[in-house]
Amino acid sequence: MDETVDADHISDLPTFIIHHIMSFLSPKDVVRTGILSTTWRKFQTSFPVLDFDQNNFLVKSRVKRVLPFNLEDMMSRKNFCKSLRKFIRFVDASLHRFCELGFPMQKLRISVSLLEVKESSPLFDKWVELAMENGVKELDFEVITDKNSVNALPQTIFSAKLLTSLKLFGCKLEQPSHCANLQSLKKLSLDEVYVNDQMVQSLVRECRVLEDLSFFYCFGLKRLRISEAHKLKSLILRFTYQELESVEIAVPSLQQLELSFSRVPRLLDVAECPHLRKLVLFLPHFNDQEFHPLISKFPLLEDLSIISLETLERIMISSNRLMHLEVYNCSGLNRINVDAPNLVSFDFEDNPIPIVSTNAPCPLNVLFSNFGDIDTHWYLNLMEFIGAFNQIGELHLSLNYKQVLFNIDEFRSCHPSLPLQVESLSLFMESFSLYMDVVPSEYEILLDDLFWIFYPKNLCLSPENWRYRPFVMWFYDHLQNISTNCCNGCQIKCWRHYLKGINTESFDPLQESSEVNYADVPSRG
Repeated sequence: MDETVDADHISDLPTFIIHHIMSFLSPKDVVRTGILSTTWRKFQTSFPVLDFDQNNFLVKSRVKRVLPFNLEDMMSRKNFCKSLRKFIRFVDASLHRFCELGFPMQKLRISVSLLEVKESSPLFDKWVELAMENGVKELDFEVITDKNSVNALPQTIFSAKLLTSLKLFGCKLEQPSHCANLQSLKKLSLDEVYVNDQMVQSLVRECRVLEDLSFFYCFGLKRLRISEAHKLKSLILRFTYQELESVEIAVPSLQQLELSFSRVPRLLDVAECPHLRKLVLFLPHFNDQEFHPLISKFPLLEDLSIISLETLERIMISSNRLMHLEVYNCSGLNRINVDAPNLVSFDFEDNPIPIVSTNAPCPLNVLFSNFGDIDTHWYLNLMEFIGAFNQIGELHLSLNYKQVLFNIDEFRSCHPSLPLQVESLSLFMESFSLYMDVVPSEYEILLDDLFWIFYPKNLCLSPENWRYRPFVMWFYDHLQNISTNCCNGCQIKCWRHYLKGINTESFDPLQESSEVNYADVPSRG
């Protein structure tokens, strides 16, 4: 009886509050609310966020999405067409039912896969036009089909005065017969969309309040120029095809920029972006002579990500503004020199360990990730890498190894000094041989030699990822039987002698993390 009363209290809330609550639900759960009662069915029908995904109409499968052009047998095609017709009828009926209520539409999302574009284009045009007529503010339209046949959007979309966000996938944007009137558009995302140079310039020029612009693997562009975008703050360019010849960006208001090209255009000019604060570079064939002049153009840069610059050999940065630096998968890198007094975080993943020199007096958060064999040379390089930082507040160390090939005595003879002091260490360790038993002594060797390089005051091990659980479980068992009779006669003792205490809040390999506290140890001399 109490549950019924509570339900009635919720139903008595104003409709706009009910809709706000529903906005936190998934699309499936929103639909389920309609079966609670007649009142809730009205709430569900009038909910101004309409989300239609064809995947919800397909037979349950482990495959995330069925691609129509990959359907080989006739039965699969027949079943697909049946589910598509059912989906189209549902979308059409739901849209008309909502529009008949006369409420403004907040968001419309449609995701559909097609065998034949021409048959469905008129219906899609009608859906878009209905949304426009009902003042839709956010439109997300995704069409999965063969790249040789794309759906051209209706011209009415360029007159959507209230539209604030437009996301398109697998469509074609054709030059409108009149000037675009997207006067409220702040966010435009084009993913695998066919669009030409003139269309882009027209959109950017006419969308006067545009703040966020993204291109993901689009087609039809040769000479991309972004200018006259006086409010633009964020720009993402991701391209894999070879047609793009030049990219020119002249946007003084721009604050965030991502440049991701499988082949760098012959002309890449981004000089007129003096207020840039965040830069992401994915440029496999970008070399030192191209990289350093580029980043020197951005004196206000605070966040820099360098990804897969395979021919880059050196990173030389001097900046009073830089706070975050990320270096991923730069296989040719051999030296890093960073003079950044305000640097607070440094992520270094899947690279060879270079010679590092830093001027970063603030305690840093450092993330280091390695894939491959571990030998004495690797440990010595890691020691030099960690030692290059003045202070490390938090160190995140992820080791994915295949073989352990070093000699412990050889390593310790090469490095007889006291370990470095680290405030906090989060350690993630796994073997490539996931389906083979790891010898416990292998874990012990790895751990002993890591702690020969540095002592963390606090060690955190997280078993949340199943790949790391074998190591965490071994370490937990190892701590239950720890002995300090291991360093008799040695001047420098191992980590076991400095263990201050163990705090295991809840050791569940599926959920929680375990934390170990160490006593203060002398800094490295």
